Amino acid sequence: MRDELDDVEDAFRELTRKQATLTHRIGLFLDSQPPSFYPYAAEEVAALLSISRRAAATLVNNAELLLDRPALLDAMTTGALDQSKALLIAGLLLPLSPEKAAIAEKDLLAFAPKHTYGETRGRGQRLVIKLDPEAALAQHEEKRKTRRVEKLPQDDAMCDLRLCLTAVEGVTVWDRIDRIARALPKDGRTMDQKRADVAVDLLLGKATPAPQGAVKVQVTMPITALMGLNQDPGMLAGYGAIPAPLGRELAADGTWKRILTDPTTGIAQHISTTYRPSAALRELIHARHPHCTAIGCRQPAHRCDIDHCCPFDGTNTTAENLRPKCRHHHRMKTHTPWHCDNLDNGQHVWTTPTGRVYPAEPEPIADPAPF
Repeated sequence: MRDELDDVEDAFRELTRKQATLTHRIGLFLDSQPPSFYPYAAEEVAALLSISRRAAATLVNNAELLLDRPALLDAMTTGALDQSKALLIAGLLLPLSPEKAAIAEKDLLAFAPKHTYGETRGRGQRLVIKLDPEAALAQHEEKRKTRRVEKLPQDDAMCDLRLCLTAVEGVTVWDRIDRIARALPKDGRTMDQKRADVAVDLLLGKATPAPQGAVKVQVTMPITALMGLNQDPGMLAGYGAIPAPLGRELAADGTWKRILTDPTTGIAQHISTTYRPSAALRELIHARHPHCTAIGCRQPAHRCDIDHCCPFDGTNTTAENLRPKCRHHHRMKTHTPWHCDNLDNGQHVWTTPTGRVYPAEPEPIADPAPF
C-alpha cells in the first residue's frame, strides 16, 4: 500500500530526471556554439536564468562532466542515480585511464543506487586507488598544491575560516581540537562552540584551559601494503582510503597492532592487543565497523557510543551484539520506534517507524582472499 513516503520518492526521482534533462539541454547549447564562445557560455546561461555567473558556470561545468559519462547520465534519466552521486562518480574517475575508468564506473553504478553519497565516496576512493595507485598518488600530490586558508564573511558579524589540508593533516588537527574540547568541564557551551573556541586559542597562541593529550591518528592497511609488496590503499579513520605510501609514512612512527580478518569477507575478526579485554573488544568493534552503523551515517566509530543492539542481559556484551552508534542515532534507537537487529551474516538491519527495512552491511578492512 502506498503512503506519503512513496510520493516523496517519486518526486525525488522526477527531480533527478529533470536534472538529466537540463544537462542534455545545456549540452545541446554548448554544441551549437563556436569553440571560441566556450569560455563565455556561462555568461549566456547566467543572463538567461537571472543567476550569478558562478552559479551558471557550475551548471555548465557539471553538464560537461556528466556528458562525458553517458552511462551516469542514463542512470539519472531513469531516476536510478541522483545528480550528486553522478557528479561524485564522474569526479572520482577523472585520474583513471579510459579502460580502468570503465571498470570503476560499472562497479559504482551497481553500488550507488542502494547506498548513500558517503558510502559511495568511500568505495570509489578505495577502488580508484586500487586500480591505479600511481595516478591516485599523483592526484594527491597535485591537490596538495591547492592547500590554503579561506576567509568567508557571513551575516550577523560572523565569519567562516576554512582550511584546505591533506587528509592526514586535517584528521590530526581535528583530533587535537576535539580532544582538548572534550576535556573541558561542562559550562553551558556545546561541543561545536568548545571546538571553535579551542581552535581560536590554538591559532592565536593562547594557553588552552584543558590538557591537550597525545594526538591519535589511526590507519589500517594490509601487511603486504605495509611491507611495500603491493600498493593497496590504507584506511584513515575519520576519512577513508589513502594511497599506500601515505599509510606507510604514518605507520613508520606508529604503534602497530595485528588485526585478523575473515578471508572470505575481509571483515575484522580478532585484534591482538595488550589492552585489558574491554578495551580490546572496543578496538575490535571499531575495526569491524569503522562508522556509526545507522543507515548511511559516516560518523567515525571512535566518536560513537558502543550500543547493545539487543538489550543487555548479562551475557551479550559481545562483538556480535555490539555496534557503534553516534549519539544522535543511539538516542533515535532508544527513544523512538526505530528498531535494529543483527543477522547471522553480519548485517545490521534497521526497521523504520513506517515498517520499511534497510540492511547496513559490515565494512571490510581488507580484500577477501582470492580463492
